[in-house]
Amino acid sequence: MTSYRSVIRPPYTGKTVITYLTQKFPYHSLEEWEFLIAENRIKVEGEFVNCDKQLSDGDLLEYEPIPGRILEPEVDENYSILKETNEFLFVEKPGNLPMHPAGRYRTKTLLSFLETKYPKIIPVHRLDRETSGIVIFAKSEESRMWLQKKFENREVYKEYFAIVSGNFKTEQTLNGFIGKDIHSAIRKKMVYSSDEFPESKTCQTHFFPILYNEEKDMSLVLVKPITGRIHQIRASLLYLGYPILGDKMYGNRESIFLDFVNSGMTEALKEELVFDRQLLHAYSIRFVDERTNQIVHVHSNPMNEMDFYFPNWKNYVP
Repeated sequence: MTSYRSVIRPPYTGKTVITYLTQKFPYHSLEEWEFLIAENRIKVEGEFVNCDKQLSDGDLLEYEPIPGRILEPEVDENYSILKETNEFLFVEKPGNLPMHPAGRYRTKTLLSFLETKYPKIIPVHRLDRETSGIVIFAKSEESRMWLQKKFENREVYKEYFAIVSGNFKTEQTLNGFIGKDIHSAIRKKMVYSSDEFPESKTCQTHFFPILYNEEKDMSLVLVKPITGRIHQIRASLLYLGYPILGDKMYGNRESIFLDFVNSGMTEALKEELVFDRQLLHAYSIRFVDERTNQIVHVHSNPMNEMDFYFPNWKNYVP
């Protein structure tokens, strides 16, 4: 089984190995991590360590799983490098590949695959596991901080495509608030509201209708988020009444997500969802690099579903 490699970054700098492992990777219990450390399955900077080893910024931690102890779900490993510079990697992520280790995903992640070639690579931002498209990784902490500041200042312009249920007819802008949905049985679900509510954050997104497939009653929508909140596009489209096809959490029946967690992707669920993953795709990213006086503009490839259900989409994209 492939070893997992992780570079230590804040807020884990200064914490012990056992604290880092239990907080960052809760798919193993405290007792399991203690056992794995005792079995010499954990290295830091190439040396076996004990539970109390203190971690430093930039340390490389390696975890060699015991084959068969936890079965990782299958993923789509067909990522590609769209553009590489001295500072950044622009990567096209497929629709069934997590960004980084979480839950049952340990070694089968985009970060894990990239780290085999780029040991010090750092994600600048993230996409949900089922969201496909372009994502940026930095080759140094300095580069990550520089570009992340541009994200925070809303100087990075992103475009997404979403395939939604129904006939999305008119251009719309949502300028409201997003936060945890306290009424949902799903712990990480967010909700959009036009009114501010406790612990909510401002949220702004532009939506542009591109094409409608009358036979399938589905629309292709171009999305330009201004803010970058968690699940912003998915929650906003549900609020508008046009949920993204294949979205288990932000569909017309949120209990689909719970059914999926409990039983996996059954034939009945797939029939209800229409697609087995959410059809949201990060299509382009653009920003100005003042240091070189150049515009950086990178496009990803379209979703296969765009070409299949909306074959003339390129003629209508502004």
